[in-house]
Amino acid sequence: MAALTPSASRRTERGYVLLLTLITLVVLLFGVLFTMRGNLLQSVMTGNTVQRQKDVQASDLALRQVQKAIIQTASGAGDVPLEIAASGAPWFYIPPNTGNPWTPPGSSSAPTYWQNCQTAKTCDTLSHVAAVITPAVPALPSGYTTLVTVVPTNAPVDTYSCGNTGFTATYYDIFLHTQEANATTAINTETVFKLCTPTTT
Repeated sequence: MAALTPSASRRTERGYVLLLTLITLVVLLFGVLFTMRGNLLQSVMTGNTVQRQKDVQASDLALRQVQKAIIQTASGAGDVPLEIAASGAPWFYIPPNTGNPWTPPGSSSAPTYWQNCQTAKTCDTLSHVAAVITPAVPALPSGYTTLVTVVPTNAPVDTYSCGNTGFTATYYDIFLHTQEANATTAINTETVFKLCTPTTT
């Protein structure tokens, strides 16, 4: 009987070692999974940030084209404000005077504006807006699309902002919705643009 006791003790020790090894392996497995999840999440976030920066750069290029189109549209109509020069253009929209503030495109109060604006004729594609530019300007990077809405601001006309030139400044809001080719990411931007036209007497 005394000879069997050491053998049973060794078997019990082996069981504890096996259990401890299994617990250690499970903890290591969870550690590896947690690390991999963190790395994957960080990679996705980095990729989204890089793509968003590309969207912003494409939107900046689109903004330059819209600004040129506004200037050439106004000068082509005889150096007049857009209310006259772009009358009827789908990209130039004058919100109705309902007494309530107009909801800016893409805001939380108008989340579906960009999906419906072409049907409602309150926006247009950048390619149509930029068609008036001569000489023609380079297109956006491959696959990008931009929708454009230009509206008058509430700022009054200013005879001093254009310098001592005899021109009057009229201010417009340029809203852009720039989207990448696979439609995964998009960016909405707003810019106030000053258009100087001759002062009418």
